[in-house]
Amino acid sequence: MTKCGVQRLSDQELLALREILRKPSPTSNQVAWQRPRYDQPTARKQQWVAKVVTVLEAEHRSADLGNKTDPIEELVWIPLTRQTHRQNSLRSWQRIVDLGGPPAILKTPEEELAALLKDAGLSCQKARWIKRSLEMVVERFGRLSLDDTAAWADEEVERFLTTLPGIALKSARCVMMYSMGRQVLPVDTHLRRLAERLGWVAEGRTERRIHSELEVLVERGLRYSLHVNAIWHGREVCRALRPRCEECVLREGCQRSVNGA
Repeated sequence: MTKCGVQRLSDQELLALREILRKPSPTSNQVAWQRPRYDQPTARKQQWVAKVVTVLEAEHRSADLGNKTDPIEELVWIPLTRQTHRQNSLRSWQRIVDLGGPPAILKTPEEELAALLKDAGLSCQKARWIKRSLEMVVERFGRLSLDDTAAWADEEVERFLTTLPGIALKSARCVMMYSMGRQVLPVDTHLRRLAERLGWVAEGRTERRIHSELEVLVERGLRYSLHVNAIWHGREVCRALRPRCEECVLREGCQRSVNGA
């Protein structure tokens, strides 16, 4: 098993699984692995999703995306990654580290913080979000820590995090998944695109609805793997524009590839 709870396959097993995904057999035992539509029974989609998660894990190995294991650091990191390239986020993060880390942000004027974050883009907005979020954590818990949420249910943690400026549902679940060990599923633009093209959900779902529908389909132990590997797959292969369908391990089960859309 991988650290993400996904079964590690041998090369031979992976090849066999890819053949099931790419070229479903008409026999009664194999027909269930044909790509299910979003309006088909949930149990069938759950089985299909689990197979896809395994293949993506074998392809991308849950490669590191730079997320932080400390919840306060992740709360700062997530806004830095918004609408910018990874290298820009890394440069801005290093400046925060050089400053003294998240605690030092509380003592730094917002204008100075914005100047430090210039590489991340939207620096004034991000500085305001980050500084105010850290202040609200201190106001709530009396210190710069989210340790007191350890006994809270996922819904309580999510509800609190989404009250922080710049932290919407996906961002809250990233903090919960990466740094709190919570088995939630953040749905970013890459996972949304993959889920729509594979027919797991209908296109155009609201943020809340697509999160809810995908959490039903993806087992708790597979959510970390799917989220991380869908990002890598979306960046490298299943791109919004000019996707590299000919290189995709899931192409025969993909509506876009099949239809040539």
